[in-house]
Amino acid sequence: MFNKSLISINLSKHLGSLLLVALLAFTYSNSFASEKAHISIKSASLVSTDQIHLLNADVKYGLTRETIEALYNGITLTFNIDLSVIEDRPWLWNKHIKTVTLRYQIKYHTLAETYQISDKTNNVHLNFSTLSAALSSLGRLKDIPINSIKTSSNSTINASLKAYLNIEALPLPMRPLAYIDSGWHLRSNTFQWPLTP
Repeated sequence: MFNKSLISINLSKHLGSLLLVALLAFTYSNSFASEKAHISIKSASLVSTDQIHLLNADVKYGLTRETIEALYNGITLTFNIDLSVIEDRPWLWNKHIKTVTLRYQIKYHTLAETYQISDKTNNVHLNFSTLSAALSSLGRLKDIPINSIKTSSNSTINASLKAYLNIEALPLPMRPLAYIDSGWHLRSNTFQWPLTP
């Protein structure tokens, strides 16, 4: 009788410790996931050539639990990258010289267990074996051609870039929930830099 009581006391102590460890691990993993679930632009530049400008950027994508679940359930996620070239005018409203939207999609193929990145502007498709490799490729913009941007040498020109999950590209039944659920609101801050003519 005494031994059974002693065993049950020891079990309850260990069970309490295990529950505490599990709770701490769950809290840590949730906070880590929420830190990673965002889009950030690390760098961006426009390089002028003879006829065109070339866009280079480094964008970091972190998906939320909701977007990852949707991806594994066959939903294609569309990310837009908006480039704006703006002339700063002190006495009037700023003038938008050029606005370009680049569209990229990520899709998971269940049977092949691969992730496909699609550049919808240039109709290019790339396949990856892991989600992290696919997101890394999605964020590397290298020498993306942008039609000639005409600027005057005596004005201040700024370029800006932002990236976001396009909720409008989701299947129609999913959109109402996506509008109100913060797990679908993936958007970077606007990255801005001066553009030399």
